[in-house]
Amino acid sequence: MMQRTCALLLSLGLVVGCARADASRKDFDVGDQPAGAALNEFARQADITLIFSYDLVADVRIQPLRGRYTVTDGLSALLSDTGLDYQEVERSTFSICRKAACGKPQ
Repeated sequence: MMQRTCALLLSLGLVVGCARADASRKDFDVGDQPAGAALNEFARQADITLIFSYDLVADVRIQPLRGRYTVTDGLSALLSDTGLDYQEVERSTFSICRKAACGKPQ
């Protein structure tokens, strides 16, 4: 009986752990649009602050982003193939920068 109880608790712990991890994912629906508008829409849906220069993103077009993502995975997907990247400034605040200027390993 003890083994069954432990197995049940372990499986419940795993289920709870998965639910917590999934809670950090959000549903996103950002359409194909100029980067400034797309980044603002992403920030609204993610409930985060994005800091960027409109001059930096003026000629950039963002591909659609639809589905469940963590904020950082969503940002990475949104910025892929744009020459842009992001840095986390503080919790829930991110700065958009050129890939070469973000300080991340290439």
